[in-house]
Amino acid sequence: MDDAADTTLAPLDELIELLPKIDKAKERARLGTALQKATASAERLDGCPALLEGLATLVEAADADFEAVRSEIGASLGEIVKMSRILAGEPTIEQLDAINQIGLTRLPFEMEKIERGIEGVWRKAAQDALGGQAALGEVLTNIPGVEALGSDLLKLAARAKKLEDASRPPADRVKERDTLVVEASALNDRLLAVGVAPPIAAFLVAVAARPVRLSDLTDEILGWIRDHDALALFTVSAHGAT
Repeated sequence: MDDAADTTLAPLDELIELLPKIDKAKERARLGTALQKATASAERLDGCPALLEGLATLVEAADADFEAVRSEIGASLGEIVKMSRILAGEPTIEQLDAINQIGLTRLPFEMEKIERGIEGVWRKAAQDALGGQAALGEVLTNIPGVEALGSDLLKLAARAKKLEDASRPPADRVKERDTLVVEASALNDRLLAVGVAPPIAAFLVAVAARPVRLSDLTDEILGWIRDHDALALFTVSAHGAT
């Protein structure tokens, strides 16, 4: 009878012995599925490292204070770093589930936020280095004797605008920016050669953008405008106090 009991209980004993192994096998299977899903999701976003590297190139070229940039994109960077560390280590099933359900779903939005912030820094740096060319060019193309100079300024401004095209490789944009800065310096020498000193250039750019006060019109500026027969291009009007 004891032998019969032992025979009856043997499968149960074996099952009790196997249960921990089954649980571990089930968890490994879940981990494998979750890890495969995370890997597949990450592979669909395999351009992220190259994108981040390119954005870092723009930050460096813009000579920007990265801590200031980080204040805008720090949270997004932190989330990406956190996910990367988890996936690079030995993630638990709970961590992988969280990454699959939340982290990797939000990753494109976080990347977009980072890209938008850094592109803004780059755009400001490019405008600081090359801004005002278009407005000044528009004015000079209408002034006798400096039309060609105005046209060259407009061409440079059009090329400078393309520096904002985020679809272009960052390295190419940095190289083009450096080229344009050199060309802008040569154009500035040409401006000085025809008497367009910085105060005159600033006045012409301001007039192109909005009305200016008559008090802003100095003798130097008025003399240059008169010498180039451009008085007819400007009008004076009185505005009542508001």
